[in-house]
Amino acid sequence: FGYDQFRTYEDEPLQEKAVRAAVEGKSLLAIFPTGGGKSLTFQLPALMEGRTVHGLTVVISPLQSLMKDQVDNLAERGIADAVTINGLLDPISRSLAIERVQDGDASLLYIAPEMLRSKTIEKILLARHVVRFVIDEAHCFSSWGQDFRVDYLYIGKFISEYQKKRCGAPIPVSCFTATAKQKVVQDICDYFKRTLNLDLQLFASTASRTNLRYSVIHADTDEDKYTKLRSLIAESNCPTIVYVSRTKRTRLLAGKLTRDGYMGLAF
Repeated sequence: FGYDQFRTYEDEPLQEKAVRAAVEGKSLLAIFPTGGGKSLTFQLPALMEGRTVHGLTVVISPLQSLMKDQVDNLAERGIADAVTINGLLDPISRSLAIERVQDGDASLLYIAPEMLRSKTIEKILLARHVVRFVIDEAHCFSSWGQDFRVDYLYIGKFISEYQKKRCGAPIPVSCFTATAKQKVVQDICDYFKRTLNLDLQLFASTASRTNLRYSVIHADTDEDKYTKLRSLIAESNCPTIVYVSRTKRTRLLAGKLTRDGYMGLAF
């Protein structure tokens, strides 16, 4: 990956510890900040097992754009072991991705949780030696989390049925999230203990974000708000992200900024 060392969190080598736990076949829950190296933590063990035992690591994520980014980023590093199968693929791309998994070319498969209900996905996974399931955005397991998703609750059942059909041996899981309250952490651990009898080893960084600064600026009117926003953008010699409440407003604001000489794009 081009790094001299693993990332530390307040001098604690949590990333390396989580990687070693995965290499040793343990199940884990890692709470690392956004942009804090979660992907390398599961990609490295996956690539190692892909080389040594021809194993497949299945990465479950609700974010299709993130899946594509991670596959593309690995490809840019010359690592062609990862594929994604999702609803955004055209039929030819989907067929090629499935073929790569079936042929054993892929060590990493990225899918959304609802894809586990697909008979095609089940079929291609049964034809491979799955060595680990990685669950990103693991807070989605908990009704106490901000993004609870019912499809996540099917993951344990799928893994259990897969184990029975393959060999019966327990398959370890790695769960990742950026932030999780204690109740959410407990819900995640309880879920895997209840459904798969797995004990998750916890690797949690602190919730403090020393690189962030917050401030509140009062504005009397929408025009006053826009004027102050434009001043903030002018003062900053760097790319700027502006969050608004409606998709329509992103387009209006980007157009207004562009007319005022600031190249804005709506997303």
